[in-house]
Amino acid sequence: METFAFTGARFLDSIQTETVREVLLSLPRRSYWLVGCAGGLDALARELAPKTLVLFEAQNRKPWELQARSKRMIDELAAAGGILHAFPNKPCPMELTRDRWCGSGTWGTAFYAHLKGCPVVVHPLAEMDLPGWLHQEQLNLF
Repeated sequence: METFAFTGARFLDSIQTETVREVLLSLPRRSYWLVGCAGGLDALARELAPKTLVLFEAQNRKPWELQARSKRMIDELAAAGGILHAFPNKPCPMELTRDRWCGSGTWGTAFYAHLKGCPVVVHPLAEMDLPGWLHQEQLNLF
């Protein structure tokens, strides 16, 4: 059974909500979904999820706690060989690093998934250029 995780904006307008809804409903129903505890994209994914949902919660809403929650979700996704679906509503911050998710939890989660070797499918919710690292091939040293 396939495993999917999701990351995206905490606030969605009606057009973005419909876009996300179409993508989520197009995924196989016989799959595991890994979902966060925030509003927006997370809430919509929880609403539309099949019965096999794993919820990842943060202690509080502090940025580092949300980041830790997202890392736990991606660690589980990587272990399952799953795919991350990311729904950004703004461009990737240039200052984004492995340990500094400044300005965007969505892009930080996508970057972390990329570093862990997970396929990342980006569904932009606004017009934007995608970051170069998204198109780079992972090196396989085996």
